[in-house]
Amino acid sequence: MFNEFKGFALLVLLFFTTLVSMAQGLGNSPYSRVGIGDLMQYRGNIRNMGMGYTGSSLSSKEYMNVLNPAGLGNFRREYTDSLVKFDVGFTIQYKTFKTGNSQSTSTGANINNLAFTFPVTKTYTTGFMLSPLSIVQNKYSYQDSVANDPNHYSTKYKYLGNGGVYQFQWMNGVGITKNLALGLTVAYNFGSITQESTSQLIINQYVPDYENEVGSQKKSNYSGLSFKPGFIYKKQLLKRIKYTYYSADSSFIDSVVKVNRPIYFKIGGSVDLYSGMKSTVKQSLFVRNPNNLLITDSTFSTSSGKVNFPKTYRLGASFENPGYWLVAADIIYSDWSNFNKNGVKDNELNASSYTFALGGEIIPRNFVKNSSKIYRGHRVKTYRAGVSYTATPVNIGGRNLYDYSFSIGASLPIGLRSKGSANTAYVPILPKVGVAFVVGQRSTFAANQLSETYFRLQLSMTLYDKWFNKRRIQ
Repeated sequence: MFNEFKGFALLVLLFFTTLVSMAQGLGNSPYSRVGIGDLMQYRGNIRNMGMGYTGSSLSSKEYMNVLNPAGLGNFRREYTDSLVKFDVGFTIQYKTFKTGNSQSTSTGANINNLAFTFPVTKTYTTGFMLSPLSIVQNKYSYQDSVANDPNHYSTKYKYLGNGGVYQFQWMNGVGITKNLALGLTVAYNFGSITQESTSQLIINQYVPDYENEVGSQKKSNYSGLSFKPGFIYKKQLLKRIKYTYYSADSSFIDSVVKVNRPIYFKIGGSVDLYSGMKSTVKQSLFVRNPNNLLITDSTFSTSSGKVNFPKTYRLGASFENPGYWLVAADIIYSDWSNFNKNGVKDNELNASSYTFALGGEIIPRNFVKNSSKIYRGHRVKTYRAGVSYTATPVNIGGRNLYDYSFSIGASLPIGLRSKGSANTAYVPILPKVGVAFVVGQRSTFAANQLSETYFRLQLSMTLYDKWFNKRRIQ
């Protein structure tokens, strides 16, 4: 599979995997200490990221819809998708932090998705994907004076966290009618998160690491199933456009051609349902000397229970002229007020979360002068842009945390392919390199609280091949 591009593709994938394995995580994020970390499941793949994380109502022959499984299915009598798709993506992130007059930076990289889909019938497509549900990576500290201490000593508090929860997803989409598609994703969620907090008495400001650190560590392991049903409904708004061609001197009509240029309205939605994710929490106390060696370490409690993970609702709508342009908007909502781990609530995660996203993509007309070349493996480039605004469920010091971003992106075909032959009507679609750049900020807009500005560069490669291409021998 992957024909003459197999060696090149595997080399690129190996490079991507090596890069990510050397820099797991997306850099320091103090807010990832809350709950189960920074949530990733709403972002989707490179196409969604370039359009402000929109895409719940989209379906395409060339792109996977990982936000809504119904987008994998083929509407009856629309087209036949016989392509196997393999997609790998990762994220590189640079952050700046500001608290009062203090500033710092952080960098990181992590895999975004590893996905594979293939058609089973003309209307039913299935596939698998590995992607992060949440990522935890935080490292920060602060120093404060000891209350009522006549010696005027101070204490340094340190916080360290890492880990995350991943999803292995089985995605299914099927076209029910020419206007309706349904889908279902079944995911196994697994992972572990370690959070550590320490305190250290500072007696001599000139030798701050002279005393031992006393701290606690909590390691949480998660496992469980989740389900995501979804739907997409489309309605054709415009059927045909008439083109009239006149003679060179405009004295008579040379020909009249009716070309199919439909504009579709689509609406789609999905809901994430978590079936009692299991949690095992192990807590321990330790003393660490200035050389970073453990002096004592003891486990004082181990508990098991369930994580009350909230439902996430997603609804989207779009207008699309296939092969030319589309505009999409999504709304995402989840209620975190009842979230708890093993019956313990997180006081900093106690509100509803909602996201508004708007985006679109365009294929410039100069690339599609001949409509027969669309979806036929030619060098068609796609450009994207989008914005998103999120009121997160995180509450710090009585103020909600907000996240807003702007993104641009593109998909660029690479390589050269033949135009087919008399023995096959199949013209291979070129592999695509995808890129998206997102700039955004997370802040509570309080004067003395942490403000986080991030710059994300997302890269992906998508490979295509025909499913069981039958060759003719003459």
